[in-house]
This record gives sequence, structure tokens and C-alpha cells, in this order.
Amino acid sequence: MANNTPDYRASYTDSFTHAFDAKGRITVPSDWRELPFENRLFILRSASPCLRVYPASWLSRLQERVAEFRAADPQRASLEALAASAQNTAFDQQGRIMVKEQFRRAAGLKKDAMLVGCSDHFQIWDKAAWESRQPAPVTVEDALRAMGL
Repeated sequence: MANNTPDYRASYTDSFTHAFDAKGRITVPSDWRELPFENRLFILRSASPCLRVYPASWLSRLQERVAEFRAADPQRASLEALAASAQNTAFDQQGRIMVKEQFRRAAGLKKDAMLVGCSDHFQIWDKAAWESRQPAPVTVEDALRAMGL
């Protein structure tokens, strides 16, 4: 018998303002903590002044790619370096994640932050930095046209 259950994938959408507490924890919106979203997350530094937060399944897909490369392959070394620099985290009972101080410092994060949905992941920006660079709103037609659809 065919499974008629749709394949729902978590999609991080919308933007939320939250603040870090004294221990470096920040609340993740409840919308992003319910199924089909994952409880285990990985925090990564970004070339932009923010942090990128991916679900564990994203890193699992990278691990599958790593297995395709020889031990001396530079692409394997690059993926291994990415894994070595990731912070593994999970929600506490209040729906917060802890972000290590060195990650917050590297991204210029202060107390007030913006959690910005980016479809397959979300980003954490310093609120003032996000507001100073916030792009103009995009319509669905603009986005589809940019993707060639």
C-alpha cells in the first residue's frame, strides 16, 4: 500500500527578535521547534557577520559527501575542517540554544539579535547589523524569476 503522507520538510521562514541571556543562550521561535523541525542543530561561522544554524540532517548529508572522497582529497579536508569548527547544540526545556562566546564574538553578536529564516537553515544576526543591511522586501515573482522559474 502506498504511503499517502506528504513529505513535509522543515522550512525556516520569517524573522524574529530575541535576546541572548547572560549565559549566551537565545530562544529559538516555537515555530522552529515543532515537528518536522529537528532538535539537534549545528552552529557555523559565516563569511557574513552572522552565524548560520543548520539542522543535524544537513551535516549528515555533508558526511555522506565526505565518504566519497579519498583521505588526501582537498575537498575532504575542507569538509572535515567545517565539521571541526561547528558547534553542536540542542534545545533546552525553555526552547533555547547555547551559543559559545567565541562564536558570538566572531559574528559581532551583542545582546539583541535577529533570527532570520533562510529556508534550509536560519541565521543569527546582531539586531543593529541586520537592521542596517536589511534588503528590500522580495516578492514571490521576483524570487521565482531569479531562480529561472
